[in-house]
Order: sequence, then structure tokens, then C-alpha cells
Amino acid sequence: MLQLTDVSVSYGPIQAVRNVSATVEQGEIVALLGPNGAGKTSLVSSIVGIIPVSSGSVGFDGEDITRTPVESIVRKGLTLTPEGRRVFAGLSVAENLRLGASTQSDRAAVEETLETYLEMFPILRERYHQTATTLSGGEQQMLAIARSLMSRPRMLMLDEPSLGLAPRVVERIFEHIVELKQSGLTMLVVEQNATEALAFADRAYVLASGKLVFEGAASELASSDRLMEAYLGTGVD
Repeated sequence: MLQLTDVSVSYGPIQAVRNVSATVEQGEIVALLGPNGAGKTSLVSSIVGIIPVSSGSVGFDGEDITRTPVESIVRKGLTLTPEGRRVFAGLSVAENLRLGASTQSDRAAVEETLETYLEMFPILRERYHQTATTLSGGEQQMLAIARSLMSRPRMLMLDEPSLGLAPRVVERIFEHIVELKQSGLTMLVVEQNATEALAFADRAYVLASGKLVFEGAASELASSDRLMEAYLGTGVD
């Protein structure tokens, strides 16, 4: 479904991503792991056109989308929930969710999608008329994910969905990710919480200094103290 071929991303003279080739197949969850500064956010941002690809190509469903505008990429069914719970703080939960559906023209389908995700995230139904700024960090993250899902993506990328959240909230976020996987949604999940991410992922890539240093089954990485220590600086219990 997603095909990256020798993708590089630069900020002036600084190369943040170096010749990355990777795939995500339909129905998979793929974890993208690595330390801070590894280039993970730069890579997913370049996939959806937020920052330009310096060289290489990005393919989605067999179509080259390397220099396609962000809105057009969303219309094609590929959406990113960015790092940092970027909700519209002054708007209500309802307004945030409906903004996520701005690329959808079928109003009946929008209402159906809205109901689906209010059922998945019942706290958003409770907070429906509140402004996003009144939500807790975990609630804002759920809103950010639900807003992305309102575009009815065929593939969703999540950038650090657990960042800065309490452990019990992280557990709920990951439960929702598993629920989305069971619905058949294809996902690429950027995550520093490697142990948790590998528990629900099918495959994993590890980035270090902008380069891919590991690719393989999530279970292979999770079960190897040697690999976890070598690539992520941590072992498994």
C-alpha cells in the first residue's frame, strides 16, 4: 500500500533522513521506532507532503505521491495524526471532528463516520460541546486521532500517540489502536515506547541518525534483548 524508495529529507545542509526504503502492506500495523532525533517525524511528515522529500519517491496504492499537496494525499486515503496532540484549542470537540471531514463531500457518510468514532471514543461524546482546551492530555490525543479518522483514511499514520501521557491513558490509546487494526485499517505508528508498540505491530523498522538499521517482524525485535539493546538502548523484561 505504501512504498518508500530511497527517501531522503534535508533541512538545508542537515540530512534528517537518508535513503530510506520501506513498505507498509494493506492491513498491517508497522511500528517505526528509534531514539529522539532519529528522523522519524521528518520521515512521516515527508510522506504526507508536510515537508518536501529531497530525493527518492513515495508511492501510495501504486501512485507516485512524492510531491502531491497534503490535501490531495488526504483525499487519496492517507492521513497523519501529528506529534503533540495538535487540536484546535479554541474550537469545540464537535468542530474539531467536523474539520477532520473537510475533504468529504457525502454528508450522510460524514454523520455515519462521526457516530462510529463517538462510539469508539465515548469520552468525546461526553465532551462534544466543550472546547478542546478543556480536555485532558489523553482526551486531546483521542480527539486528534478521531479527527484524523473523520477523513475516512485507508491508511493512518500516528506520530508518537503516547507521548507525555500517563500510563493508564497510554494503555487506553493502545487499546484503540488494536481496535482500529481489527477493523482492517492499515497503520504506520511512530512510537518511542518500543515494548508496547511491538506488542501490537506486525513488523517494525528502526531508524537511527536518519538511516534504517533494522527491519523485520515485530516479534523478532521484541523477543531479542540483544536487538532491543543494540537498536533501542533497552532490553525486554
